[in-house]
Amino acid sequence: MDGKDFTKALEDFEIEHLKPYALRSRERRETLKEKFREHPTYEPLEYRTEYHRDRDRILWSTAFKRLQHKTQIFPHYVEDHYRRRLTHSLEVSQVATTLARALGLNEIATEAIALAHDVGHTPFGHGGETALDKELGKVARKAKADPLKTQVPIYAFNHCVQGVEEVSRLSHEYTTQSKASKSHPGLNLSFDVRDGILKHIFSSTRPGSPPLANLANIVKMDQYKQYGNNCGSLEAQCVWFADKLSYLLGDIEDALRSQVFTFQEIQKCPFINDIWKEFSRCRCTKARLRIQNSADYLRFRRQALAAMILNCATTSLDNITRNKVRNLTDVFRNDRVVNVEPKLCEGWKCFHGTMMEHKLYIHHEVMRCEFKAELIISDLFRAFRETPSLIPSEYLERTIEAYKKLAGRALMDLICVRNYIAGMTDPFATEFHKRLFMSSERASLR
Repeated sequence: MDGKDFTKALEDFEIEHLKPYALRSRERRETLKEKFREHPTYEPLEYRTEYHRDRDRILWSTAFKRLQHKTQIFPHYVEDHYRRRLTHSLEVSQVATTLARALGLNEIATEAIALAHDVGHTPFGHGGETALDKELGKVARKAKADPLKTQVPIYAFNHCVQGVEEVSRLSHEYTTQSKASKSHPGLNLSFDVRDGILKHIFSSTRPGSPPLANLANIVKMDQYKQYGNNCGSLEAQCVWFADKLSYLLGDIEDALRSQVFTFQEIQKCPFINDIWKEFSRCRCTKARLRIQNSADYLRFRRQALAAMILNCATTSLDNITRNKVRNLTDVFRNDRVVNVEPKLCEGWKCFHGTMMEHKLYIHHEVMRCEFKAELIISDLFRAFRETPSLIPSEYLERTIEAYKKLAGRALMDLICVRNYIAGMTDPFATEFHKRLFMSSERASLR
C-alpha cells in the first residue's frame, strides 16, 4: 500500500476496533469539519492518522525539547537523578496509553495529549508558576482590570492555559502559509489534543480560587469558548489520571532520594498499604509489604503502577456502563469517569494532603528552591516590563504578529513578557538573571 492507502487502513482499523466513545480520527474530522484544526492543512497524511501528525509535531517542537531543563520538584542544580518535566511527561505517556489500550480508546491521541500536557509550564515548576501568577495579578490590580474581560487569559497564569497558548500561538516550527498567503503560528494541532492539554488538571470549579483558576470562567473567554466546561474526552481523562499517578510515585521516589521522606514512614502510610492490598488482590499474593531501601521502593513502584492501572481500568469500565456512556456526546455530558475506586480516591486525597502538601512541598529544601524561583521570576518580570527591549526583537515581533487581533498595544507588552518568561528553561532563566543583576563577562545571551 502507498502512504494514503495505509492511512485509510489505519482509520478503518480505528472504526472497527476502537470503542464508539473513543476518538476516531476520520469521524472527528468529519464531525468537526473546519473546527478540527485551527487552520486548513493541505499536506497529505501518509502512513499516519490525524493524531499521529499531532504527536509527531509535538515531539519535534522546541517547547517539548525545553521540558528536559524544566523542574518537576527539585531543580536542575540539585542532583542529576531527580525528575524533570520531560521524564515526567514520558512517564505520563506510558501510563496513559496503557490505560487507553485497556479501555479501547485511541492510544495515539492519548500519547499526543500526554506528551504535550506540560508544555505550558514555567521554569522552576510550580514555584515559577506561582511567582508569574502573582506578578500578573499585581498588574491587574494596579490597572483595576477585570481579568475576565480579555479575549485570552492575560491577568493570571495557569500552565494548562499556557499549554494551549504555546501550541496555538507561540510555537513557530510549523508556521503555515495558507493559500490566501496568510501566516498562521502554532503547531496547528487537532481540537481534541488542544482540549486535552487544557483539561489535563483543571477542575470545573475550585471553591475560593481566583476567577482564572476555574475552567468554567476560562471557557467564557472568546478564544476558549469552543472547548466547553466538561472533563474532556476519555483519552484526556486517561492523561489526567496518569499525570496524578506519575507525579505521586515519582514525587515519593524523589522525596526518598532527598531524605524528605523515610522508608519507614512510607511503609506505614495507610494509602501505601491500600495500594499493596490492591496489588495482592490482583496477583493473589500473601506477601507482606516491605519498603526498607531504594530497591524495595522501586519494586513497590512497579507493583503500584500495575495495581492502580488495573483498578482504574476496571472502575472506569464500570463507570462507563453505569453512566450509559455510548458515544462521545455521552462522554462530554458526564462528569469524570476515568478513575480508581472511591476508597482509593479518598486514601489518595488524604495522603496528598498529609504527606505531599504538608511535608514534601513545604520542606525547607523545596521552599528554598521555590524562594529562589520566585526571586528570579519576579526580578525578570519587572526588568522586562520596565525595559521590553531586553527581550530579543525577533521574539517580540513574532508574538505581536500572533496576538495582534487579540490584544491592543497596552496589553501586548504584558503578553510578550509573560510568554517569554514562561518559555524559559531553569538554566536559561538563572543565567539571564545573573547577567542582568550580577557582573558578567559575556555581553549577549542567545
